[in-house]
Amino acid sequence: MRATWIVYRKEVIEILRDRRTLLAIGLAALATPIVLGVISQVATRTATQAYTVGYSGDIPAGLGELLTATNLRLVPAADPATAAKQQVDLGVAFKSGEIDEYYDPSRQSAQIADVRLQTVLGEYNAAKAAAALQSKGVDPGILTPVRLVGHPLSSPVRAASNAFLSFFLPYILITMILTGGFSAALDSTAGERERRTLESLLLTPAPRSRILLGKIAAVTTISLIAAVAAIVSMFVALSRISLPGPSEASHISLNPIAIPLMVWVALLIALSFSSVTLALGTLAKTFRQGQAYVTPLYFITIFPASIVLFIPDFNPGLAYYLIPILNAVLVLRDAIVHDAVAWPALAVTSLSLLATGGLAWFAALRLFTREALLTRT
Repeated sequence: MRATWIVYRKEVIEILRDRRTLLAIGLAALATPIVLGVISQVATRTATQAYTVGYSGDIPAGLGELLTATNLRLVPAADPATAAKQQVDLGVAFKSGEIDEYYDPSRQSAQIADVRLQTVLGEYNAAKAAAALQSKGVDPGILTPVRLVGHPLSSPVRAASNAFLSFFLPYILITMILTGGFSAALDSTAGERERRTLESLLLTPAPRSRILLGKIAAVTTISLIAAVAAIVSMFVALSRISLPGPSEASHISLNPIAIPLMVWVALLIALSFSSVTLALGTLAKTFRQGQAYVTPLYFITIFPASIVLFIPDFNPGLAYYLIPILNAVLVLRDAIVHDAVAWPALAVTSLSLLATGGLAWFAALRLFTREALLTRT
């Protein structure tokens, strides 16, 4: 294994000298908190933003105060329907015993304002009905013959935190592993071939399998460093973001169960990606050609996270955990959301990723032992 260690040390030193790799890791560490900060600012602004309601007619007593308290600003409008097209977010015509509402469903501001108006009107109608019954000596409780008493089995704030992490953490982990090893893998294969230094390395007495192992270990190390840098920066950014709720649970945090699982899954993915990117890089004759070969892998990483995003209640059978990358996203999601490890799913996922890495290693070795690598054409 001495030859593997020598190649590993050589590759790590060369990778750390490569500005493209360092730039990719640095951008990953910087981009994550910036993106999360923008998302937080947009969400906070949306929640506290005031929306304009153009109205005509007489506002029922007490309703105006409720609307203003929910950041719905009332402005007079001669024609609420026309005003709702561009001038205001909602148009409302107050009539006797009826309220006509006009809004454009294609505008997000109109949708949010509509939800706020519906909520306020529901509370207002309930309060007026209760007051009318009470004035006649009737218990307002008859309006709700069956009361619903909620008993959350876990903290709603914690559930919101887990839901947020269950999407972002697997996505960032997988994409940063690929991004971190992207330049390193191509530089150690297509880059060396383009610089004409690969021939001298392959002509050494060391077996090519040991040389390949050293390269895979080096790329895996850099991939994990990039992933750790991105995740650490993400949690630093999340520590600055507060959620509504008790002060002790107002920040997003990762449950201890998910941490070792994340490390294990990250290692398996990094090994698989390193073998795949090295195999593709070996096929390429130039660095630019290698980029064209490896770029489609980005779509493979985006697709599983999209499933979790657009189908949040996706509960797959065990067979789905055989699909590489998707299984890693699902295993991490289950651990984060449920604070528990599904051992059968983890076993299938581990076997699937190990098999994927093994096949990629075999392919890379077959390509790496070609005599064509010793030619310059």
